[in-house]
Amino acid sequence: MEAVVLHGGQGTRLRPLTHTGPKQLLKVAGKPVSHWVIDHLRNNGIRDVVVILGDNTPMRVVEYYGDGSKFDVRIRYVYQGRARGLADAVYRVRDVVGDRFLVYLGDNLVLHDLRPLMEFRGSASVMLAKVPNPNRFGVAVIREGRIVRLVEKPKEPISDLALVGVYAFDREIFDVIENLKPSWRGELEITDAIQGLVDRGRTVEYSIIDGWWKDTGTPEDILEANMTLLDRYVQRELQGEVEGRVEGRVTLLPGSKVVNSVVRGPAFVGRNTVIRDSFVGPYTSLGDNCEVLGAEVQNSVILDNVKLHQVSIADSLVGQNSVISREDRVQRAHRIVVGENSWLSL
Repeated sequence: MEAVVLHGGQGTRLRPLTHTGPKQLLKVAGKPVSHWVIDHLRNNGIRDVVVILGDNTPMRVVEYYGDGSKFDVRIRYVYQGRARGLADAVYRVRDVVGDRFLVYLGDNLVLHDLRPLMEFRGSASVMLAKVPNPNRFGVAVIREGRIVRLVEKPKEPISDLALVGVYAFDREIFDVIENLKPSWRGELEITDAIQGLVDRGRTVEYSIIDGWWKDTGTPEDILEANMTLLDRYVQRELQGEVEGRVEGRVTLLPGSKVVNSVVRGPAFVGRNTVIRDSFVGPYTSLGDNCEVLGAEVQNSVILDNVKLHQVSIADSLVGQNSVISREDRVQRAHRIVVGENSWLSL
């Protein structure tokens, strides 16, 4: 069975970070969100992956994943270009997938067993989860054990059962999508496509999942995902140089240095990153080639090639190739979201 990973979308709620790259490549706990997705697929036995590229720097995606061999999967690419909805993205793989396939949103983290979804017998299968804010999601209405209606981001909630970002389909979905009309948002909605299967009398199976999953659509979502993944997966693995104190579960990759500093886990430190005269953690991920000098960083995601000098930040998300330094003499904790290639004096 193939899996289709969607790598499009504008990521407007994550701007300015997504002005310069796709949201699915934002790192949490040391890896891009879609890297976690591909790991999850492989761990469930799926090694044939089709990545759908959007128009937001698609070559970055290709450069990162290549043919998939370094991730122990096979990756092929299909170009969607300008976002026209999830159903449009799915339709574009009609010539490269088999009779049954999965669709996985590349900015969603669903750490649940996928085998029940993969073993579906109807025309489609979906995962559902109860949410407090259904207007952010596609939702499903269930009556007498069957899905009877689906609506994308309803203005007035009709159900609290959100569609989690993993689906399974047979090839009839392509015939349904051919006859879809754009929604009020001007897009071909996946909820309308699944509704088309329901209207044809087809069986759309579902499972309601408990526990954590995350649509990483906002800075707050990225920080929560980072916290959860660090809690679940980070190990104490010190491959760099330590001339300070490292407390708890901290991953320190080769080439990195901790000098006269405290790093408190759970935390992740990328390759060739220097931490000097600083306090880092807990729940903090630092990318590769970062420089943290005389700084405090807590509960934050710092991407690659960032310099933090004499600043205190918390609950923050900093894009790659940025420099943040302190200008005033008063030490205070700042909460910031900074895009790539920024220079900021606090």
